[in-house]
Amino acid sequence: MPYPTPREFRQILQDAHSVDDVVRQYVFGGAPYAFRGKPSSMQRLTDHLCGNMNIAADDVAVVGSAKIGFSLSPDNFPRRFSRYSDIDVVIINGAMFDEFWHSMLRWNYPRRYSLSGVDWDWSKRRRNELYWGWFRPDAIRFEGLSYPDVLKPIRNFSTTWFNAFQSLSLIPDFSSRKVGGRLYRTWEHALRYHADGLEQIKRISEEGAI
Repeated sequence: MPYPTPREFRQILQDAHSVDDVVRQYVFGGAPYAFRGKPSSMQRLTDHLCGNMNIAADDVAVVGSAKIGFSLSPDNFPRRFSRYSDIDVVIINGAMFDEFWHSMLRWNYPRRYSLSGVDWDWSKRRRNELYWGWFRPDAIRFEGLSYPDVLKPIRNFSTTWFNAFQSLSLIPDFSSRKVGGRLYRTWEHALRYHADGLEQIKRISEEGAI
């Protein structure tokens, strides 16, 4: 697929009937820019993550600068993808997401009105992530929490997630890059997150700030 320049992408955003359509075509659709010279790398990435986390290939997508060739973060647009850039991955899996959610409820419900300190801060962060429809399993910490055994399913999967992404460094295609990911409940949750970022870029472009 042809990859737009940042200038062309600004125009695409201005002309689009819906930013959602831009997300579907340019953020979720097509082959990643990072693998344009070696398309088999995407298959290796997908096979590795699917094999380590028991998910389907359709659950995995590369996003961000590795996908289109420049950053789609409102703070960094349009910084070009380079040899130092990370590869960002989204994994869409409702069953996995709900297991996180259910484990948190089993931990939280008996103390729903009495959480304090570390427990309260942890619960607040997880509720915020839950509201937006995504988790970063490898970034969740458990130090100092009460009743940690109830959260064992989350801890176990966080370890599996961390190991799956870290072990990508053993594959030559990815040995020189950091590859990280987010878990979303549905594609719609992921679309809302990325559409919001593009709406911000569109607005800033209209104001002439970028």
